[in-house]
Amino acid sequence: MQRIFAWTAGSLLLVAFNSLVWLATMPLRRRSRRVFIALLVTVLFLNWLVPDGDRRSDTAAGAVSLDYSYGLVAWEFENFFAKWGHRAWTALPWTPTSEADRRRALDRYVVLVDELREAKDLLSGAISENGPGRGKISDARAEVDRLIAERDSLRDGIEEFLEQAVADALRSDAVDLVSSFVWPPVDFRIDSPPKLLVTSPRDVIRRDEDVLIDPDISVEDIRRIESELAEFEDVSAIVLQTGGLASYPTVIPTTGLKRLLNVAAHEWLHAYLVFNPLGRAYFDGGDIRSMNETLADIFGREVGLRVYSEITGEPYVAPTRPETALPEIVSPELPDDTGTSDDVADPDAFDFNRFMVETRSRTDELLEEGSIDAAEAYMESRRVELLDHGHTIRKINQAYFAFHGTYAESPSSTSPIARYLWDLREQVETVGELVKLLRPLGTYREFEQLLVERGIELEESE
Repeated sequence: MQRIFAWTAGSLLLVAFNSLVWLATMPLRRRSRRVFIALLVTVLFLNWLVPDGDRRSDTAAGAVSLDYSYGLVAWEFENFFAKWGHRAWTALPWTPTSEADRRRALDRYVVLVDELREAKDLLSGAISENGPGRGKISDARAEVDRLIAERDSLRDGIEEFLEQAVADALRSDAVDLVSSFVWPPVDFRIDSPPKLLVTSPRDVIRRDEDVLIDPDISVEDIRRIESELAEFEDVSAIVLQTGGLASYPTVIPTTGLKRLLNVAAHEWLHAYLVFNPLGRAYFDGGDIRSMNETLADIFGREVGLRVYSEITGEPYVAPTRPETALPEIVSPELPDDTGTSDDVADPDAFDFNRFMVETRSRTDELLEEGSIDAAEAYMESRRVELLDHGHTIRKINQAYFAFHGTYAESPSSTSPIARYLWDLREQVETVGELVKLLRPLGTYREFEQLLVERGIELEESE
């Protein structure tokens, strides 16, 4: 729900911008009445919008996290006008910005990402050290702030360069989704995406509520929010870092170029699908939401890699079906159909995907038996076991699986949707054709009917 709601806020800004142009060009004698109508509609819409965005407190999760909620509407206004203001400025004849300038800025950004990651690691290390170290913390924080300021000074030009590259890919025959006119326009902001508070019942894994959270919230406050919901509302809760947000402009994390382009294409598709039954059905949650997210994963990965290849000159290598989208995860003790005895995987090698599939499966079994405390103790024991294999996850609980289960390619998911979508992808020539095939669908039952028509075998429901 957060994705579609967030983009609706951004679409309002587009309407408002076009309305200003419309008002400015109409005859003066008609302007007063239409200005009043336009302002009235805007105020009424914002009155409906803001309580669900910046001031959402009508639920337990919203009330507990109210002081740390993400200011989505304020962020939209600030960044929408900042980005379009920069575009207007660079369009002036005396302020030209060449493609070479933007490529140089992009080269610096690629290096800056690594520098910022190292600086944040140093800051985290300084904070976690025992004993006096205020000077060290201050220096580390100053370096992080300096690098973020440099990123902000570079990002307008970088974003416009990459937005054009993504738009060109969307128009290409290789993607085959839109014609010369790309709607909605590709528009993103390199920033810190919000965190997300997710709740689930304790007796079943189900994604009940999502609340956007300030990305700068402390670990102590995160733990307090989760504990209060567990103690007073008897729900499973977790605050997780999002990988992006389909607002408008979309929020893209400060990350490496390949992943940045992946996320940009993923989030753009959410905005595109809002104008189709599939995207609007995201509100319904459940399997149809998982369809949206998994389709966006497949689309974002493929389009992102095409753009990355175009920018860097590296050969394009098409994404392959992940292990989690196979009918079942092949046992590591057995060779595949084309292998020989020399290809047998090391049975002692740790397989994270298999580990998480087993964890989710056993957790579901315990919950179905009504053994809630045993299920929670089991998830914690598995989290600790992961530490021995170099995987650090702060918390694994019902809400953790409820969130990650939405993405059907995730090992935390028990859904066959990833396999279904990959079966369809292998039947069509382009990823754009896959989107066209799915975008008219408004229910999961319609999706299942399509699968049957295309000769794809459905898994039996338990």
